[in-house]
Amino acid sequence: MLGLAGLCLGHTARRFGRLSDEALAPAQSPATRAEADPTDVDGRAVDGYDDARSFLHLW
Repeated sequence: MLGLAGLCLGHTARRFGRLSDEALAPAQSPATRAEADPTDVDGRAVDGYDDARSFLHLW
């Protein structure tokens, strides 16, 4: 579920070109967990967080 939520936040950033800090923070935590242990959180969380950072120009 966390992976899907992160992916959805990435799609939201792409679609609307912005996310509040309150919306971006929950995308980062599951992505960090997925990178540390892919069996804990689905890798889609990483994809979503990468998308959000890319479309919000946060690299």
